[in-house]
Amino acid sequence: ALAHYSSVAAMVKTKASKEAMRWADDGAEGPIERSPSDAGNDFDIRMQEEPDGMLAAQKIVQVLKERGFCLVQANAPIPLIQTAFEEAESLWEEGEFKPPIRVHDDRSLLEAQLWSHALQDVERSVWIREGDSKAIHLKNALKLLGRNMADFCAGLGPLLEKELGVRFDRLGQPLLTCYTGDATHRVHIDNPHDGEEGSLPDNGMRLSCTYYINPSWDPEGDNQGGMDIFMTDPSTTSSSSSARKCPRTRVAPHMDTLVLHLSERIVHQVLPTTGSSDRWYSLQLWALNGDAMQQMSRKLLAMRQPAKEPDSDDD
Repeated sequence: ALAHYSSVAAMVKTKASKEAMRWADDGAEGPIERSPSDAGNDFDIRMQEEPDGMLAAQKIVQVLKERGFCLVQANAPIPLIQTAFEEAESLWEEGEFKPPIRVHDDRSLLEAQLWSHALQDVERSVWIREGDSKAIHLKNALKLLGRNMADFCAGLGPLLEKELGVRFDRLGQPLLTCYTGDATHRVHIDNPHDGEEGSLPDNGMRLSCTYYINPSWDPEGDNQGGMDIFMTDPSTTSSSSSARKCPRTRVAPHMDTLVLHLSERIVHQVLPTTGSSDRWYSLQLWALNGDAMQQMSRKLLAMRQPAKEPDSDDD
């Protein structure tokens, strides 16, 4: 599955970043321990340097086991990424970006609440569905990248289950997101269930994938629309408040950057944006556990039911 990314060896040159080991100004967050440099993002794996797809998958899973997240230079063809970016811009001009979930009844409201952690910062998005005929001419490259992401994640599945006990059996639809305007975003976990009775149900997310398609990126800027990943212990679940004090990995929203992280473990945050002239796009996809999603549906239905009055002893 990893072989779907073309073997394009050329790397996009970038300038040096000034962000390495910069400490947070307000003291509320930990230091930025890893950040973009003159070679772009600080990748764990560069697919153009991995001739053996299975060995590359093993390396990626090992990084996920040790850190809970992995930064991959996916090595997609540069013209394909540029075309996908142009498609995203056309979709923006056509007014296609909407909130990812539309609330129209009680069930959809509960579903929106359940998925709110993963999608809480997503206000402008387009679902990239294979069978969607609307504006189909504007989505060909985006659809191809979405299929590549799905194949890539599917190829990691058996190893993730073997090495980490993380099991998924289906993949969600790719979601094209846009970050722009004056906005700040919350620190969160995509699937923060704790398994306790009455808690937020397990939404089924197991592996979160974000792929950036932005060809224009200024490494001397502040990486708007990128991501901070808090470097917590991936073997346990950390609260957002405690994770904020941990060292961070900063990810620039630069083209061909694929971020993989464990949905139930890794605390992260989309970086703030300012102004409306710049737009930062990414494709997001989640690997899902079907059994957990079925249990989620049953729990959602139970949450909709009003509490029963205790039985009376009087006839």
